[in-house]
Amino acid sequence: MNIFNTLVITICAFAAALFLSGCSHQKIACQSSWKITGFYTPISTDFGAGLDQRIKIKNFKALKFNSDFINAVKLEGWGKTRFDWYLGYYGGQWHKENSPLNSLGLPLAIGAVAVDNQLIAKNTTLQIPAIEKIMDISHFQAVDVGSAIKRRHVDVYTGEGEKAKKRSFEVTGTHQVCFSAQAQAPVVGLSR
Repeated sequence: MNIFNTLVITICAFAAALFLSGCSHQKIACQSSWKITGFYTPISTDFGAGLDQRIKIKNFKALKFNSDFINAVKLEGWGKTRFDWYLGYYGGQWHKENSPLNSLGLPLAIGAVAVDNQLIAKNTTLQIPAIEKIMDISHFQAVDVGSAIKRRHVDVYTGEGEKAKKRSFEVTGTHQVCFSAQAQAPVVGLSR
């Protein structure tokens, strides 16, 4: 038994003595040179009052919105409307929901990332150390996809509104991404 395993066992025993449940350690595999970008949910009231573009919303009706807002929703995936519901664009259609949704059909939340599911399985937990302070969290969950998210590219959800838009630019760069050993880190140099 090496000193690391002895230390882990000692810490686990101490935690158990304090009635703390669960004690484990995981090996982490980190890979450099991943493209990290950010995406956010635009809010229609941030785009001015001009209602110059009419769209037909699936299973709803046609409504007018600011064309800059519409373009932002097409790019980001979802936007919060002046009606306090969310407008999404996917599958070539507009959709109405009570919250922005990820690709699993669940509400989008801080900590969500979009990945290439041919490289990283859905629900994989990962870390991006360089952006932890910006996002104020240390673990991210692969629960979304995007048409532009290919290969070693992770798109981080940064929230709603102008502050989130600014944060999406702050997280953008080439960074290290870490995976637990259980997550089976992607093969470096995978070609397509």
